[in-house]
Amino acid sequence: MNEPFQCTGCYIRPQRLFWQGADKVAKLLKRSLLAATLFAGAMAGAQQASHPTQLEFHSSNSSLDEIFRWARGQALAYVAPSSSSIGPWYDAALPGRNAFCMRDVSHQTEGAVVLGLAAANRNMLGRFAASVDEKRDWAGYWEIDGEGRPSPADYISDADFWFNLPANFDVLDAIVRMWRWTGDDTYRDDPRFREFFRRTVTDYVTRWQLQPEKILHRPRIANQRLKTGQFVHSRGIPSYTEGPKDFIFGADLLAAEYRALRSFQQIAVTPEDKALAASAQSAAEKIQQLLERIAWSQSEQHYLGVIRQDESGFESGDVMTLYFGAAKDPDHLRGALDYISSPKYWQKINIEEESYAPLLLFRYGRTGPAYHILFDLGRPEKPRREYPEVSYAVIAALVGGTMGVVPSRSGEPFDVQTLAQLPSAGDDASLQSLPFRNNLLDIKHTGSLSSSLSNRSGPALRWQAVFQGTVRQLNVDGKAVLARHDILPGGIAVSSVTATVSPGTTVIVSRME
Repeated sequence: MNEPFQCTGCYIRPQRLFWQGADKVAKLLKRSLLAATLFAGAMAGAQQASHPTQLEFHSSNSSLDEIFRWARGQALAYVAPSSSSIGPWYDAALPGRNAFCMRDVSHQTEGAVVLGLAAANRNMLGRFAASVDEKRDWAGYWEIDGEGRPSPADYISDADFWFNLPANFDVLDAIVRMWRWTGDDTYRDDPRFREFFRRTVTDYVTRWQLQPEKILHRPRIANQRLKTGQFVHSRGIPSYTEGPKDFIFGADLLAAEYRALRSFQQIAVTPEDKALAASAQSAAEKIQQLLERIAWSQSEQHYLGVIRQDESGFESGDVMTLYFGAAKDPDHLRGALDYISSPKYWQKINIEEESYAPLLLFRYGRTGPAYHILFDLGRPEKPRREYPEVSYAVIAALVGGTMGVVPSRSGEPFDVQTLAQLPSAGDDASLQSLPFRNNLLDIKHTGSLSSSLSNRSGPALRWQAVFQGTVRQLNVDGKAVLARHDILPGGIAVSSVTATVSPGTTVIVSRME
């Protein structure tokens, strides 16, 4: 049986094994284990970052404290020395590879940015964006090594290289997310990013036959230039699932394409790009409808992972469909959440796919399963826990899930949102020195009763404080304010208020039952 989401770019591929350079791997793992067990290791790693992290997390739940300390130390152990010839970066591939991969980087950015690695994110995403070229049918370099070259583990020539088609879309969405997190308009205005956006939503889609009217009839591997070679049958795999061969595209490809076309609209700034983004929304809608029609299994009540020519499918595409926010049918959304909330599912998948699950389950209000998987990822005996993606995903889940920190999208009437999702109602948790755009923030949740935000430095910030449940009023610094009400995508009712937090001040919002 083929393992779903197999290897996803940097693990064990059917054709070859990548546990090469055993001495380098051993040295890196030794360094990682030391950092995971010693707080001093975390701070030493921080000194290598372009902007040294001061991020702290504390909770009355000792297990959360332990998993944070491990994840921070492990993640920072992968930060390249400040003397790196290619600028700031961190490992985002198989340990010992000395490289960063498009899929891994796209996923690791959220954990990295809160650890103070915004410059590394921008550097790596920029290198991927600059690598797209017509000679490679507008694909970027799947993996870049520590010298800034396409990794020899994946690249022989422009006609013979490894590439998974969701990657360009994934990187585009990551760029937009980092723009929202950092407020760094380089992501929006730099010509290399603008060119990457345009090429990805036009030429890349066309060259790989990913238009909604063509994708059902495309060959599995399009644009094959050579009959033989090391990677000619992997030059454009239409999914992150790499094991099986009898399919024409994965649900993750549709979901990533949908999200990229949507995300481009947030960051398009010139009249030409705005027009291009607007015209792409029709294709986005059709891709999403195709995903719902083709990938959803009514009999199995979840999204299938890969689709054959006859429109049948197999494996699971639920994690990536939800990760990219591509599930719109409420019944399908609930079915996908039920599927990945089951231990029967997440206990048998590989660690790359498992690492996506905690944060997305938090985002859809499935707090219990989110913590089960989060604690599973962090347990010391967990096989392959040292894979870089895991520690970055744990940090992202604690910040974005436990603390519920989310940056606003374009046009929303706030800058940052919080929503406590603690293991139990009696727990509390806090973040100190969280970098967010031009601010440095402290955030604290006391059970489900109150939240506070301190704006330690930076301009005034609009904070949307969200609480689970429906209440008429919330107390903002002792003053009753009418609450707004909403329903999260997973069906959870919430109440919220928005408060402006001036520089050097703290605002406390609490429930009024």
